[in-house]
Amino acid sequence: MNVLNPYVRQFLVGWITVLDSVPDIDMLGFLPDFLDGLFNMLSDSSHEIRQQADSALSEFLQEIKNSPSVDYSRMAEILVQRAASPDEFTRLTAITWINEFVKLGRDQLVPYYADILGAILPCISDKEEKIRVVARETNEELHAIKADPAETFDVGAILSITRRCSFYSPGKVIGLKCY
Repeated sequence: MNVLNPYVRQFLVGWITVLDSVPDIDMLGFLPDFLDGLFNMLSDSSHEIRQQADSALSEFLQEIKNSPSVDYSRMAEILVQRAASPDEFTRLTAITWINEFVKLGRDQLVPYYADILGAILPCISDKEEKIRVVARETNEELHAIKADPAETFDVGAILSITRRCSFYSPGKVIGLKCY
């Protein structure tokens, strides 16, 4: 999935899309295996490859929304990494996916709360407004999750993330800067 050849990339996305359209094949079970590759293609120099990857990712996100049971764990790790991408569109797509995961997965994502928080806090002060809006919404969704600190909620990790990030005010804009 991480090949650079544009023809191979088109071939891969095409086959993933075809296999996903077959009713008897549950591609969501395999999604963690190729999700990172699809996200990698979002920053391809070819507009067509970016568009195909975005279309495939949009379709998978819709399927996730309609699926009663999804394993968020491996995908959450990929999304957290992609939320720090230097590519704006990749960052926006990753944050959008994280937002949906938080809404859908709620308690299942508590073990990843600190990682997700670490991914969205820098995006709250992103230069791109769409990213800032989705990051703030995701932050509010995270606040709404109620978890038992004695069980899976890693308070230490969350405090570490929040200590790394601090508010700053360049001019009139207040934002977050993570070290």
